[in-house]
Amino acid sequence: SLDCSLEIHRMAAYIESESLLFLARRDTQEGKFGSCLSHLEKGVGRLSSLPINGKQADNYYCEVKLLGDLYSLGNSLPSYVFATAITSQDAEDKRKKSYLSLEVESQLSFMMKGEQAYMLALELCNKDDVGEDDEDNKHLFAAALTDLGTNLLSQARVASMALGEGSGGGTKTSLADLAMQSSQIKDLITRSINAYLQAVDSSPHEAPAWCGLGCALVAVDPLLSQHAFSRALQLDASLADSWSNIALLYANFDTNKCSEILDFLTQVEDTPLMWIGRGFLLEKTSREWKDQDLAREACLTKAADSYRAALQIMQHPAALLGLSLTCRRGDPGLQKSNNSVYSSLSDHDSKTESRMSMVIHQNMTGEGNVGASYVRGLTQIEEILNCISGFDGAEYKDLLTEAKAALNNVETISVNTSGELPSTQCDIDLSVSMPLRVTKSAEFPYDLMKNAANQASSVSPSKGFDDGSYGTDPLNGLDEARNNVHLNPESGEVWLIFAKKLAGEVSSEDNDTNMLSSAKIAAQKAYDLLHERAVNATLLSPRRQSLQGKSMEYSDKSVVSSIPPASLLSESMSLISWLEEVEALDSGDSPSICEGNFASLQESLLLDPTNSIATALIGM
Repeated sequence: SLDCSLEIHRMAAYIESESLLFLARRDTQEGKFGSCLSHLEKGVGRLSSLPINGKQADNYYCEVKLLGDLYSLGNSLPSYVFATAITSQDAEDKRKKSYLSLEVESQLSFMMKGEQAYMLALELCNKDDVGEDDEDNKHLFAAALTDLGTNLLSQARVASMALGEGSGGGTKTSLADLAMQSSQIKDLITRSINAYLQAVDSSPHEAPAWCGLGCALVAVDPLLSQHAFSRALQLDASLADSWSNIALLYANFDTNKCSEILDFLTQVEDTPLMWIGRGFLLEKTSREWKDQDLAREACLTKAADSYRAALQIMQHPAALLGLSLTCRRGDPGLQKSNNSVYSSLSDHDSKTESRMSMVIHQNMTGEGNVGASYVRGLTQIEEILNCISGFDGAEYKDLLTEAKAALNNVETISVNTSGELPSTQCDIDLSVSMPLRVTKSAEFPYDLMKNAANQASSVSPSKGFDDGSYGTDPLNGLDEARNNVHLNPESGEVWLIFAKKLAGEVSSEDNDTNMLSSAKIAAQKAYDLLHERAVNATLLSPRRQSLQGKSMEYSDKSVVSSIPPASLLSESMSLISWLEEVEALDSGDSPSICEGNFASLQESLLLDPTNSIATALIGM
């Protein structure tokens, strides 16, 4: 009965740990990283209560392998989640011997426990009492080796991401470049290749092993990587990972072949990588339309739609980064003065979507990607400047200073090559693949980054209506604002800008009743138009345009909702109240706010709690 009780305990621990692994994967897709780590640690605790490390571990292969899976899922989490696991002694030891951050080192330490679990699983498969011709044992041996190779490759990718892998701009931040700089990454990739090779030697018909081998070889030998993916597809044509990886491999060498592979992938599985691949190809195609702005921006619009489709499947970091960089690429033709209603709404929506996509991307991956971190810093400054409205933006000065400091601190981590690890010999000769590697790379453009940071640092919050409420306000004078009203009489945004320009004249001139009356009329007109669009929302599309003498196969720009931003409606309401108070002061009446204006100001604060005009008038 004791043996029966132990078997029941073993079965319950395995089933619970497997369920916790499923919950952790679900939490990862939903962005619940703290909950994911909690599930992983709980599952590890359950399996650790079994005698998997003692003399009785002979029959615990499945439990040991599941333990490795729990630890290996740590690669899906951002490094900052592991900050709580760092002790003061660990911090001191890691600071002396590593160029990586303490959080990344803690994450790698967590994943290395998975590597140890897979090594134990391999030992269980190598017992002397198991015959060499045992096919089941070969299959188990190959499965453990495949998982070991995946764990090692994941460790290499975690380290490379912390060093800026994928930062873009043709910089030396690819996995191949970082492997040449870091002995740690090179050693992990080499050991990963060796593990996959042993797996295919043990069981040549394991498609996941061939697919993993192709992933490990991408950075060092693209041609051999292609052969590995092709072999995986020969063995199992339904393996979506093989189709996805070979498509992304072809994306750098053969665009037409990549598109063909992505077509096959759509018939296999609904995976985000097929849409990410489409978006990447459309971005490449947009570069071919150098002299055709409309065609180029239409291509980028389609690329953004592809990334949105990928995000409908799951929140993949590559899709978030791609959407953030492509969705706000506005068509220059839409910036014409007679199309300002659509362009204003489209610009606001695209900036919001781009900013939030970048925030989620950084939250999922950390800040290892230099290009993404740099763009995030700029969008943060832009967001703060757009929030500065009214007479005083002092409350945003601290936030603006913090954002500028974060932008100045964006830089790649220099790899310390001192104290290199002993070199691991690869089981295949990779020297012949050197000419096949993509060598188009350059140093990161720090000069451009510093220039943009300096320009951002020179921006200061506006002090009144004479500078405009928004940093992106294209109107520089009252005459231009008046002309835009004539061109766009149904645009509430244009009327609001015109009203603010008139209000600026009112604040600079004494007893100008005509100017004050005009400002009140313009502010009321702006409110009426904005309120009408908020109550009776419709969809707006840009006015059709075509290339001269050429037919366009690209779709038009996406429609946008006519609902204006709440901040604009709030600003128009508070502006009306301020002008009425100015009128009361000029007529010698009491400066107290009437009941109607007080309710309007309260409503404007509900719409936009950052409205400094309403805050000042109420006296908060």
